Amino acid sequence: MKRIVAIVIVGLVLAGLGLAAQQGFTMRGRLGATDQEVQEGYFAIDSQTMIVVKPGSDFHRYLRSKIGQRVRLSIEPETGSE
Repeated sequence: MKRIVAIVIVGLVLAGLGLAAQQGFTMRGRLGATDQEVQEGYFAIDSQTMIVVKPGSDFHRYLRSKIGQRVRLSIEPETGSE
């Protein structure tokens, strides 16, 4: 009986992860980076995530202006894309 319950729970968790992957992902937190990290294009969102962007790009300039502020990063599939 315990195995069946465990299998059902694992199945529900995996189904939930699959559904979340199809809909997208959002993370909120404080954006941070040292001077050297900014030059190299590394930015941290809290202590959970590190993102890397191309130095000198528009997105790099935008993130550099938001250091120390709370941000929300969303990744979603584009509709109609393959």
